[in-house]
Amino acid sequence: MTTGSNWTRMSGDSASHPLYPLFYPRSVAVVGASPKGGYGLRVVEALKAFRFAGPIYPINPNYDEIAGLRAYPEIGSIPEPVDAVAIAVPSRIVPGVVRQAIEAGAKSGIAFGSGFAEAGEDGQALQAELRAICGDRFPLIGPNCLGVMSYLGDAALWSIPIGEPRHDGAVGLVAQSGNMALTLMSSSRGLRLAHSVSAGNQAVVDVVDIMSFFLAEPNIRVIAAVIEGLSDVARFRRVAALAAERDVPIVALKLGRSEKGSQAAVAHTGSLTGSDQLYDALFAQYGVIRVDDLEEMSETAKLLSAARRPAGAGLGVFASSGGECGLISDMAAASGVELPDLLPETREALLGLLPPFANPLNPLDITAAGWGNRDVYRETAKLLAMTPGVNIVACIGDTTRVSGPISATGWDKMIAGMADAREQTDIPMAIINILTDASYEMTDTLAEAGVIQLIGARTAARAIGHAGSYARWREIHSAASYAHKVDAERRLTALALLPPAGSGGVSEATSKALLSLYGIPIPAGGLATSLDAALALANEAGYPVALKIDAEGIHHKTEVGGVALGIESDDQLRAEYAALLERVAARAPDARVRGVQVEGMVAGLVELIVGGRNDPLFGPIVVAGLGGIFAEALQDATTRLAPIPSAEARSMLEGLRGAGLL
Repeated sequence: MTTGSNWTRMSGDSASHPLYPLFYPRSVAVVGASPKGGYGLRVVEALKAFRFAGPIYPINPNYDEIAGLRAYPEIGSIPEPVDAVAIAVPSRIVPGVVRQAIEAGAKSGIAFGSGFAEAGEDGQALQAELRAICGDRFPLIGPNCLGVMSYLGDAALWSIPIGEPRHDGAVGLVAQSGNMALTLMSSSRGLRLAHSVSAGNQAVVDVVDIMSFFLAEPNIRVIAAVIEGLSDVARFRRVAALAAERDVPIVALKLGRSEKGSQAAVAHTGSLTGSDQLYDALFAQYGVIRVDDLEEMSETAKLLSAARRPAGAGLGVFASSGGECGLISDMAAASGVELPDLLPETREALLGLLPPFANPLNPLDITAAGWGNRDVYRETAKLLAMTPGVNIVACIGDTTRVSGPISATGWDKMIAGMADAREQTDIPMAIINILTDASYEMTDTLAEAGVIQLIGARTAARAIGHAGSYARWREIHSAASYAHKVDAERRLTALALLPPAGSGGVSEATSKALLSLYGIPIPAGGLATSLDAALALANEAGYPVALKIDAEGIHHKTEVGGVALGIESDDQLRAEYAALLERVAARAPDARVRGVQVEGMVAGLVELIVGGRNDPLFGPIVVAGLGGIFAEALQDATTRLAPIPSAEARSMLEGLRGAGLL
């Protein structure tokens, strides 16, 4: 896979982005189109169905006409250089077609077919050839992809049959899995897309390049990304930081949490998957929202792309069912959603609105008497919206595809009531469908009314929880700068202290020297290579002291008996020094002992462990957690990618389960 850095842009508008011709083409050539069917014909038909305004040039030397359009024998024979070339030919022919497209002045392309990096050594060689041909001259989506759907550009460079274009929204979707993109495009859940891209093998253009284009689009408020793996984490970090700066949330479905899932990703598109724990760290660091499935992605992206985005996870919710109120309470508790208590005056107002047997709480059961009543829905929603801590108001109910017209069940009046409340408050209004079977009429009516539709109790709660987490992340990181200022002189000193790359872990003595270099206090003491040296260091530091083995190959000293604490005298030190070396020799005979660290005891403090390593995919990473015996026993640690701003460091510590101890 390529780093794709030729096509990532961090500034400028979308019209100046090198991927612009793929999303807003003025003309398209379809190589391999045939009246017999296949990817090429489907692209031609999709373009016509979308009423694409520019010329379409089918390329096939065996036909004079395809789908009512004049056909051409090769790209070089068409009357103008095209903005985009859709390539629907066998894999072995693709490199030659790309060469011809470049020679003919084409600006971009898509290769649909498989048989490249996912298909063994021969396919990998073919993909490498394709990448070399494109170089920095020709942005190519794919291969092994379904294509690009540009709803805002009225262009369907898509190789699988799709329904009518229903999208005109603010979400940019990119997926390494074309079928998962197609599923979201075809869903009745009401997710409104601006563009949808199946990235495939990412031989030339990758997910991050496409995300950078989405960030240049003024109408895109949310990026949704289905990711199997990243080949260039540093570039993703730059784009994610830009998204955070522009307040464009990234909702990511990262596949490969499990070992089998990781294997499937490699087999599918040849992706580098990397450590899932480090993906969690990466996403947490940049405010990327990680979801577990497509339903959660849809509802989260839908909520965050709404004209009004919740400023937190406080939910005011009502229903005509006590059971539904109980269900949403449980889902809220499991998703980090708060249900603020109602004010006494709010309860009093609700008692005047609802039947006398109603119990005004949050969640609120308005009873069956409120069903279908526009006034009750409007006033209830307004009262909940005025409750301190409420960031979004929702009512619960369902109309399925077999329920008939929404007017038959009173939903037209209830939606109107929610829309009225929306006009009279600043709080977003939503309807939560408990089931996932929503009708198109319901979805379209809610969209026209400006009322957010959240489908599924669990996914709705998760989406609201994610909105709250994103709002908190922005509040914490609003002043954080990801620019890293380097003290050049101290950097040179630090590099001189470190052992050569690849030589293993850094010794404790070297670690202490590095800490001192950056002004971090350390206990008095030092490294002793003899008993006499240990005695001298102990007397200099002052009893009580601790002894710790310093040896290459030993990372957890207590496991090999390499720690002795609370030593009060010279005589006790002599005995403990000998016993410590004897234990280590027995339990770790292959370790290369550098010496014994002698340090003054520091009592009454909580231990914190901070470490770092260089990951081949993610680069330098920092780990912080509870130290001492808790480091292994509790496994309570957080990870981030270096460098980190101070706000992120604080966030790491606050994210520990044992944060209260600190």
